[in-house]
Parts: sequence; C-alpha cells; structure tokens
Amino acid sequence: MSSAYSTKTAIVAVSKPGAALARRLTSAVPDAELHLERKLVAGEDDNARYYDLPLRPVLQNLFVNRDALIVFLPVGAAVRLLAPVFAGKKRDAAVVCVDDGGRYAISVLSGHVGGGDELARQVAEAIGAQPVITSASDALNVTAIDLVGKAQGWRIDASSTDLTRAAAAVVNGEPVALWLDPDCGVAWPEESSKSDSIVEVNSLAEAVADEYAATLIVSDRLLPVEVDHPLVVYRPPTLVAGMGCRRGVAAEHLRELLESTLQAHGLAMSSIARIATADIKADELGIIALSESLGVPLAIYTAEELNVVGSRAIDLETGGELNRPTPSAAQDLLGVFGVSEPAAMLAAGADGLVAPRTKSDRATVAVARVPKRSS
Repeated sequence: MSSAYSTKTAIVAVSKPGAALARRLTSAVPDAELHLERKLVAGEDDNARYYDLPLRPVLQNLFVNRDALIVFLPVGAAVRLLAPVFAGKKRDAAVVCVDDGGRYAISVLSGHVGGGDELARQVAEAIGAQPVITSASDALNVTAIDLVGKAQGWRIDASSTDLTRAAAAVVNGEPVALWLDPDCGVAWPEESSKSDSIVEVNSLAEAVADEYAATLIVSDRLLPVEVDHPLVVYRPPTLVAGMGCRRGVAAEHLRELLESTLQAHGLAMSSIARIATADIKADELGIIALSESLGVPLAIYTAEELNVVGSRAIDLETGGELNRPTPSAAQDLLGVFGVSEPAAMLAAGADGLVAPRTKSDRATVAVARVPKRSS
C-alpha cells in the first residue's frame, strides 16, 4: 500500500469484527492512527488509541481535525453521526466506510477534492475488499475536472459554480474547449484522461468561442478572458520569485511588492512555485513568513552561486540584456552582484526573467519561469 496516508488519517472501529479489520489495515499503514472503543483493548496492542462511548463526539472531533477518516460503520450511521459538522466539499475530510465483514470500502465524502475515492481503492486493496466509488467521472470514465494537474501541484482559479458546471458539461458529453498556454510550457498531465468531448484548441480566441459549453485554460498568466459559459483556469507552479530585503521587513510589505510586480507583468500569484533568496537572508522572518503563507518552499543560495548567474540574465520577453545597476555599498556589504534576479533564475533553472527586478524602499523582487520541458 502506498504512503499516501499520514497521521492525519484516522481509522475508527467500534465492533470486534471491525477492530480486527482495522488492525489489519493499520499494519499496512503504520503511520495512520487507530482508534478503538475501549472494550476492544487487546493485550499488548499499544498502537491503538482507545476511546469511550458515545461515538458521536469522538467521530466528529476526528472529522474536523484530520484529513481523512476510515470508519468501520454502515454508511447511514456514519453520515448521521457526522452530518452536523459538515462544512463543504473544500473543507470536509475524506470519509471511507467499511462494513464489518470487510466486503466493501465505500467512498462517502470528499471523493475528489479530499481524495476519498483513491483512499477507498487503497483500503480495498489492503484488506481484500471491493471499492465502491460513485463519482460520475469515475463511473463514466471521463475527465475529473477538479483533479487535473493535482499531482503536479496545479491550482484551480474558478468559482465553485463554474467548476461544477464545467464538470457537468464533461459528464454530459458537451463540447469543452481546452487551451494550453504555450508561454507556460506545460502539457496535459499523462495520468489525467482527456474525455473525447474536450477539444484542444490553438488559441485563446478559439477557447472562448460560444460553441463550447465550458472553457479550460492552463496558464500562469493573467489573461483578458470574457465568456458567457463556465471558465476553469489551471495554474501550474511555473514561476519563482527571487527576493531581497532590508532587515526586519514585514511579510505584508513583501507580499504587496510581489503582488504588484506580478500584476504589472500579467502573471498569476497562484503559479508561484517557490521563493528564493540569499543565504544571508535565510533567517529573515518576513521572507520565511511569506513563503509559508503562500504554501511554497524557500530556496537559499550562497553568494558564490548567485554571482555565477548575476551578470548573465536576459529578459525572456524581449531577448535583450537586463539593465544592471552599478555596484553599491549594499552590494559590497553582501558580497553579491544581486539577490532577487539570480536567486529567481537559479531556483527556476532559467537563463532569464519574465519580471526583472522591481524595487520598493525596503525590498526587491524578480520573477523567473521554469523552462519548458522538451518532449
């Protein structure tokens, strides 16, 4: 079984047969939590966490504090116990119900967004059960719109209404346009099936034509799109922001500078893959807080690494050499030719920039794009 589970997955059983199956499942998933009713204590079974009845508060507490629940209960019972704490498909934990006979692993909640469908398959494989998945895209073997690019870290820019309607269009076999922005340089993920009704087009103008029931776009750019039908934009993690700053600059200031720079160059914040800076700034709280708030890693480079690329950047938009400032006192102090531009290029593996260095009174930022992968 894969290591997709973590301590954010809870396995819960209330009966003796269910507990036996739960222990089997836990042995295949050593990093998941096993929760058993106290009367099911089994000698030296120290790996279980024992709870006292009633089950309702126990299950509800786990539901709001874990990413996934595997419960050995009938579906109806699980739903009745958990219904009061349901918060919506984007926030609910995945729930998989397994019968005490171990015959079925049923994806009950957050099948797509929360990974419940895949969880049901994994549970079934571990205990020899039959997975039961009722998502329309799975049942009809069509593209699951909300899962495209998930493994690659793609983010979705779309209203919940547009996402639902676009998914319905695919399920119903209506024509859906797909445009892959060539500037972005990413391909449709191999593991995501592409339904016959999804038509790949060659331009943005074609993608927004009225003949389509929905439009799918893959791009890291802010695009002037106006459509009268559902629009789903996928944001692949293709942009890297290099940053430098004075001591003690707040994360809010850095974020505002980054946002305004991206806006000025028509780039999407949700495509930022990482923040990069010099090792002398590795402990800068504002930069650390910014990377954490964006949910991206922080790449750190030495002065030697930065200086290797600091004098050879080109602007990818124009193909021309970037203007360089003359050496400054700050440069002499840090011992580097620059921070934001070379850091962005190093972290992206790029030879140039899509957003040259932009300055505020306390910080600098530059943005590079991860190069297109050759096919």
